[in-house]
Amino acid sequence: MIISTRVEQLRQLMRSHGIDFYYVPSSDAHQNEYVPECWQRRPWISGFTGSAGDVLVGLNQAYLWTDGRYFLQAETELDPQTYQLMKRQQGSGNSFFDFISQQPKHTKLGVDPQTLSTQEAGKLEQILKDIEGELISIDQNLISQIQTPALSLPKNPVRLADLKTAGQSAHEKIQNIQTILKAEHIDHLIINTLDSIAWLLNIRGHDIAFNPLVLSYLIIDQDKIHWFVDLNKLSPELLIYCQAEQISAHAYENFGPVLKHLTGHVWIDPASASVWIKNSLKNARVLIQKKSPIELLKACKNLSEINGFQEAHIKDAVSLINFFYWLEKNQNWKNLTEYSVGQKLLEFRSQDQNFEGPSFDTIAGYGTNSAVIHYRAQENSAKKLSDQNLFLLDSGGQYPQGTTDITRVFHFGVPTTDQKKHYTLVLKGHLALARAVFVQGTTGMHLDTLARQFLWEAGLDFLHGTGHGVGCNLCVHEGPQRISPAFNTQALLPGMVVSNEPGVYFPGNYGIRIENLCVVKEKFPKDSHGIGVGPFLGFEDLTLVPYSQNLIDFNLLNPQEISQINQYHQRVLNTVGPRLKPEVKAWLESKI
Repeated sequence: MIISTRVEQLRQLMRSHGIDFYYVPSSDAHQNEYVPECWQRRPWISGFTGSAGDVLVGLNQAYLWTDGRYFLQAETELDPQTYQLMKRQQGSGNSFFDFISQQPKHTKLGVDPQTLSTQEAGKLEQILKDIEGELISIDQNLISQIQTPALSLPKNPVRLADLKTAGQSAHEKIQNIQTILKAEHIDHLIINTLDSIAWLLNIRGHDIAFNPLVLSYLIIDQDKIHWFVDLNKLSPELLIYCQAEQISAHAYENFGPVLKHLTGHVWIDPASASVWIKNSLKNARVLIQKKSPIELLKACKNLSEINGFQEAHIKDAVSLINFFYWLEKNQNWKNLTEYSVGQKLLEFRSQDQNFEGPSFDTIAGYGTNSAVIHYRAQENSAKKLSDQNLFLLDSGGQYPQGTTDITRVFHFGVPTTDQKKHYTLVLKGHLALARAVFVQGTTGMHLDTLARQFLWEAGLDFLHGTGHGVGCNLCVHEGPQRISPAFNTQALLPGMVVSNEPGVYFPGNYGIRIENLCVVKEKFPKDSHGIGVGPFLGFEDLTLVPYSQNLIDFNLLNPQEISQINQYHQRVLNTVGPRLKPEVKAWLESKI
């Protein structure tokens, strides 16, 4: 069925419900960035396969909003006769909210209340009120009514997390949350975000590609915790574990009915709890809407988690350096395509017995495709590698000890002057952010310009954030921390893991991005100089893979930057070198 036919079928349902627009966000009932196959509604109705993008279907025109990472991809995948691409800009308010505010009076907007957060709903209700419109909740998702074939929820078994890396038992974490509930006189805390549930219960799953998550809900009381999950996924060992950790397991489908009977003071996070959850809490005496306490606890890694991250990155570095050695030493790039290089890299990572799988779809783009920020190579259309242009490789892995995400750029021949200049400008921004020292209370929004300053001086920029949070054997994109020009009030705190990934992209030519993961650490304690300020924080690189020396124009670097590169490369050699075969270690020494 072609996209235009699907959209027309949706419009027929829209007319039967008397609505002018139907909103199809990327997320699902759990506000996932990556959603299980059974809830891949937005790609099905639009044809756009990027991880971020929202669809609004009107009776006469359909629209897709996405950000700069996906502009080129969306232009390729969308049917221009059916969809209009709406480009979100970093730091701007350009969204479908603005679009709705400009619609005629009495506009009716239909939504699935399970896929819309209460925070988004509040904004939409105010916008629609201003134009005398109406937000209409339709319980049965309209896309699901026409989507064929209908898919069932995943049935993958649940497993325990690496408890050594976790650093705390589930019972200890739960008690911490219950202490907060008692202090604030809260009877029930509702959690529907899957990474929060996985972190709190020290469990992992396979329900969503690349993300070791389990479809489930939590209700945390002052003295009990209730986990709503497909009970068939729990082995006898998991049931024993739940009993030992005082976790009461219930059927996934019982969550809705239980919500309707909750009384007292109930806490939901408006940014993640759906309209359906809020509407189901009809018997709650008081509904408290504020950020979940789990989000920040999960973001600030404990010492065990940081140690796990470090080990995961050493393992990943061994696989990547072995792969790069194989790639360059034997000139195997001559026989590879963008797709096959991703498969070969997967082979190298899979040689580590702890490797659980990629943390996202590998981005392997040669030449013009390297300028597509979130490019995904297809086997039948992938470009063959050559020594005539740049090759960008952005990949990551899931290990019990942590999650990795790294981007490196290569040129197998002789790079042009412009290519070296652009690579070096990106590298300078990457280095500037890596060595930043900042007072506690600083947000990623404050630091973002450090990574862009050298590009801006050349009249260049990039249309994505500079850094995202990363979970510990959880989601490769994690909040609340980020480094971006977009408004964000969350201060960077010790233990947070973020990416450092500036880039520059020239559509139709090439793209460059350099990415390391790093952990926020204290550099100077509070009042270390007796003047009443601090503490001061900075970053420590977790990623341990060398930069591409043949792409660096050293004439554009100052002595501090050259020293920084040399120190980083020496750390790579000292840390990863002992785990490499002698010939690979010798090759690594030659590259740094």
